[in-house]
Amino acid sequence: MSIKLQILIIVVILLAMLYIINHVRKKSIDFRYALLWLFVCLGVLILTIFPKLLTLLAKVLGIASPVNMLFFLGFCFSIVIIFTLSIALSNLTDKVKKLAQEIAIIRKDMYERYNSNKENS
Repeated sequence: MSIKLQILIIVVILLAMLYIINHVRKKSIDFRYALLWLFVCLGVLILTIFPKLLTLLAKVLGIASPVNMLFFLGFCFSIVIIFTLSIALSNLTDKVKKLAQEIAIIRKDMYERYNSNKENS
């Protein structure tokens, strides 16, 4: 990898990290999800600064090519991100269901009170 390409990737990753941190500061993204993306950025940054690390890691794991190792790492990161978002979606679905049930109970109580007051008048 050429030095120019390494510098470009480092600049892009640092800008991406600043963008993520800015979103955390504005509270437009939850910290735990931003942390996952920051770890991904940090991993790419380390592999960019030390490109021989990818080759070494590929050899240790018995993967033929460093490019294949890079795709494997990307796949693993994608699986982790998808799993984390699936858990969050499940939790939010449960919360929405509970809130809808609570609203239905409150509406029923209000309707019954309104009708009982109407009959008493």
